[in-house]
Amino acid sequence: MQNKITVKLKDNAYNILIGNSIFKNITSYLEKNSVYKNILVIIDEVVFKKQKNILKYLSPKEYSNFNIYPLKVNESIKSYKTVIKVHSYLLEKKYSRDTTIIAIGGGVIGDLAGFVSSIYMRGVHLVNIPTTLLSMVDSAVGGKTGINFNNKKNIIGTFYQPKLVLVDTEFLTTLPKAEFTSGLGEIIKYSYLYDEKFFVYLSNNYKKIYKNNSTVLQKLIYNSLLIKSNIVKQDEKEESLRKILNLGHTFAHAFESNSKFKIKHGMAVITGLTASFYLSHQLGIINDNSLYKYLSLPASINVGSFLNKMDNRKIYSIMRSDKKNYDGKIKFVLIKEIGEILVDVIAKPSLIYSAIDKTRKLYL
Repeated sequence: MQNKITVKLKDNAYNILIGNSIFKNITSYLEKNSVYKNILVIIDEVVFKKQKNILKYLSPKEYSNFNIYPLKVNESIKSYKTVIKVHSYLLEKKYSRDTTIIAIGGGVIGDLAGFVSSIYMRGVHLVNIPTTLLSMVDSAVGGKTGINFNNKKNIIGTFYQPKLVLVDTEFLTTLPKAEFTSGLGEIIKYSYLYDEKFFVYLSNNYKKIYKNNSTVLQKLIYNSLLIKSNIVKQDEKEESLRKILNLGHTFAHAFESNSKFKIKHGMAVITGLTASFYLSHQLGIINDNSLYKYLSLPASINVGSFLNKMDNRKIYSIMRSDKKNYDGKIKFVLIKEIGEILVDVIAKPSLIYSAIDKTRKLYL
């Protein structure tokens, strides 16, 4: 079974293809989507080693100039240093403007390759092939690229849309359990953005993803990307509606930065959602019953007790430098009810500290 979502933007429409074992048709997909045939594959070296049986379908004989650039992945490679290395390699191999960069990996590879693509020769084609659940449901779609700078996540970046996104759930067969949990964090977020039906389905079925249930995985990925693509179509550059995709993320990004990016993004999102629900409750936006209901899903996921090692003042200080802030004020995205999200909410420091404390206690 294969699903297709078309992201219809004003200037750059593109297709998202979702299915199992669809990478074998990669050559045909690239041709149908009119990508350039000078190709550089930027790939997570772990994927490169583990997925040789899948990657054989990307045959160099089909392309004019074909090279593979494996990278040892950690959050630190999202840097100017790596960007310079990749750009130097592109020049060395004589890649010009008629180039396609194919990103094969998780969010780190996608963010980095997207940024490289957006500024090399003022923009070359980009194809995203996410290999983690987190990148499949979130970072591969929407056009956000970025690198970290001065210990701040994605503080340097661009909006740059891919020519094609190919989501093949076969890549998930070698994924560790922790990576499924990380991807689940973003899926949980989506379940609050749309309607009750998706929230209930996820609550009843999320454990099946750990068994690599293809039917459940494809449904969750499809629904998540359908929600995200519909939002991106209406607000490509995050000027208004797209801000709701940051539910829980003001807290989450601060938790990540405070840990020097040692915790996985999705796990930070799960705790960030929890903290945002407590803050919504403290501000009187939701009542006790709603708080209990919304917490039920993230509270059921084991993310560990990493918050115990963090200081509230340091977390608050990191929040103050968040790129989403305006006028020096921390802006939160909070929930009123499922399908109704509030943006640019301001809260007193004491309430923010309290929300973090309650979240910390929940995950002891």
